[in-house]
Amino acid sequence: MALKFNGTDVPQSGEVRFNNTALAAVKMGATEVWKRQKTVYPGAPVANTQNLGYGPYFTVTNNGSDIKVDAFGGTERGWGRVILGPFSSVGYSKLYFSALRAYITNAFSKIAVSLGDINGNWVQRLIYHDTGESLGGYDVTFGSGDLFTINSANSNYYLILEVDSGATARGLNATIQMNGCYLI
Repeated sequence: MALKFNGTDVPQSGEVRFNNTALAAVKMGATEVWKRQKTVYPGAPVANTQNLGYGPYFTVTNNGSDIKVDAFGGTERGWGRVILGPFSSVGYSKLYFSALRAYITNAFSKIAVSLGDINGNWVQRLIYHDTGESLGGYDVTFGSGDLFTINSANSNYYLILEVDSGATARGLNATIQMNGCYLI
């Protein structure tokens, strides 16, 4: 929710200051009318990368503002996860991505985006798709209009990006590409 003050729009990514102190939220009476968003990524570092399948068939590219997690189905299964964090969701109830694209072109493949711990154990699945025997065909982009409710606040969450591509000799893939994750 953007705040309009003296004719000026203050976006959630902006800053409201009172007596030289940056505020996290602005209330009118008992009603919250503005809340500053918190950036998870970029910002949260890669805390753990787990290659769970055949080594050459799992790759991660991270330039600090855009991360791509890719698993290829070759003669073996490509499977792995990247764990970003830690971060605290205390005081926040929703999460959104500025742009997260998840796509699968292979059968017997999965993608998942979850909140969890440093070991890759998920507490809450935000996004999950399993192609089963069908030949992929999953391609979805999540943006700022797609809000995910955080089931329980945690001061030590990690964002888990997981891709799993089945073994086919055709080199098809399961990919997650993200360039922003925010709490509101």
